[in-house]
Amino acid sequence: MVQRKRRINLDEAMELVGPSKLIVLRECIDEVRRKIPNQKILPILEKLGVEIIDSNLKGPVDDLIVEFAEKNKAIVLTLDLGLKRRLVDRGIPVIYLRAGKKLVLEAGGI
Repeated sequence: MVQRKRRINLDEAMELVGPSKLIVLRECIDEVRRKIPNQKILPILEKLGVEIIDSNLKGPVDDLIVEFAEKNKAIVLTLDLGLKRRLVDRGIPVIYLRAGKKLVLEAGGI
């Protein structure tokens, strides 16, 4: 099975929400490093001006994302459909790639 690479245009995402601070949880970076050991993610995030923060939470990464977004009234950008469903069910706004082409903001029951 071949997995197709999907990319997100951050400029397009920012058009959906307006000027915003981009944040990635350190736990998400750690998960990427475990799954793809040679991935050079930090220089890419730094170049994009993304702030890396510790969630100070415990548990699976998807749970941390949901909890952090709830506490901080954050909009989450994800390609993970399972995580997207959880976020929307909890009323958390989500930006996702529809049909592999267009970024969409779903208000999450708001």
